[in-house]
Amino acid sequence: MRKTSILAILGAAMTVAACSDNSDVNGDGKVSRNERADEMRRDGYLAMQPGRWRTSFAFTEIDVPRLGNKEKEQIREELSTGASGISCLSEANAAQPGPDFFGGEGAEDCNYRKFDIAGNRVSMQLSCGMGSMGKADMDLDGTVGDTEFRFDTKLVVHVPIAGKIKLDGTMTGKHEGSCRGDE
Repeated sequence: MRKTSILAILGAAMTVAACSDNSDVNGDGKVSRNERADEMRRDGYLAMQPGRWRTSFAFTEIDVPRLGNKEKEQIREELSTGASGISCLSEANAAQPGPDFFGGEGAEDCNYRKFDIAGNRVSMQLSCGMGSMGKADMDLDGTVGDTEFRFDTKLVVHVPIAGKIKLDGTMTGKHEGSCRGDE
């Protein structure tokens, strides 16, 4: 699977979730992999088409301390392009994608504070480590269907060199047919 690290971080946000019936069963402030899987089984009817999926990001707002408009626009464009990618959903997972399907590489360093599903409505909050680059906090709210998904995205990236970078935008996904083996 070809993905940049920002895609892995943002993609982890796509693990699919909505509303608020407290999927943090043990009350530790984090929604574990098992708690997310239980939430998917309990509330998550998210039948999706198996095959090739294209994920795209469009960031409409960016707030970066100490940078001018030209630099902000360059960062916005680079993140939108770099975070977009392609993945393959297997036939076996299409009826109910696992909670980490969209995460790909790097999703293992994410902690979910909220992970809820209600039909096709999804809402979640998570934080992902980026190694020495800092961390990213994300809020996603949207819908998932059989051939497309859409999330309103709020992303705050904490970077030691630049401080807090805030991005608002949209994450979309579209089914593109059969997997080709290059995902």
